[in-house]
Amino acid sequence: MGVSGTRGSGNTSKHTRGWVCSSDQRRGRAWTPVVAQPAPEQPGLSTLAKAELSRGAHSTPTPTPRPCAGDFAYNMDQDNARVGDEFMRLIEPVAASLPYMTCPGNHEERYNFSNYKARFSMPGDNEGLWYSWDLGPAHIISFSTEVYFFLHYGRHLVERQFHWLERDLQKANKNRAARPWIITMGHRPMYCSNADVDDCTWHESKVRKGLFGKLFGLEDLFYKYGVDLQFWAHEHSYERLWPIYNYQVFNGSQEMPYTNPRGPVHIITGSAGCEERLTRFTLFPRPWSAVRVKEYGYTRLHILNGTHIHIQQVSDDQDGKIVDDVWVVRPLLDRMLYL
Repeated sequence: MGVSGTRGSGNTSKHTRGWVCSSDQRRGRAWTPVVAQPAPEQPGLSTLAKAELSRGAHSTPTPTPRPCAGDFAYNMDQDNARVGDEFMRLIEPVAASLPYMTCPGNHEERYNFSNYKARFSMPGDNEGLWYSWDLGPAHIISFSTEVYFFLHYGRHLVERQFHWLERDLQKANKNRAARPWIITMGHRPMYCSNADVDDCTWHESKVRKGLFGKLFGLEDLFYKYGVDLQFWAHEHSYERLWPIYNYQVFNGSQEMPYTNPRGPVHIITGSAGCEERLTRFTLFPRPWSAVRVKEYGYTRLHILNGTHIHIQQVSDDQDGKIVDDVWVVRPLLDRMLYL
């Protein structure tokens, strides 16, 4: 996912361990960030994605953050964590210059996410599991979907994160005149039309509906506070959904579905490259699925201003061809409400 402008929720520069999240970026909102997001990823990250990330790190005076939605290296803990060491060395040319914003995926779970916590230093005081920052005219929230699945590390983490998310969303909406866009980033999607048995293929998804189908579900929370865009990974494919809430499509209009949509827009971008190869889709797309791409690639996000965002999917298999291209447009007034 490509983006730019920043204020962390908590300390925006931590030098206590691992890799550093720096706050040395433009603080204003009147500029247009462009970000590239490949995830999941490992040393075999596509050459096009590497090239674009390198350009982003060195071609502008203000490096734009590089969001990464989990599943690093496959797996960082393997071979007594030597795989993680090698991965960090490989990303150093980019990560040394470009803020590397992460969230945990299921492949970081071993030893209570210890490799993730030790190697990446994100804003805030939640060990990088959930935090937020400002980027141009957008407020970006990174969180852990994994707290819903690895309950042996503590069910209290689900509740803690949920209440933190609500407080952060309340603050973000009070600041919506300055930062109109609210964008979330998590690993496991709420929805997907892949031909597997992952959580996103189930109607009562844990991420969407919460524990036991009723406790601390995120779809109602994000809808209530008018989240605009939700980025996910986990599935090794690319899928763009129609604006959706509770399995109902809420397009802005038939002609312009993403202009003033009445529900959040979901983007699943998990095809940057990994040893498990690409994930198949079901034979027929679901009614809420707009575009499906089974190719290696990465996503660009251009936050043009407070009302317009441009999303593109770049195919590595087709040498940089744009295989999906969409604008999301929302008004400045009454931004919190989906009417």
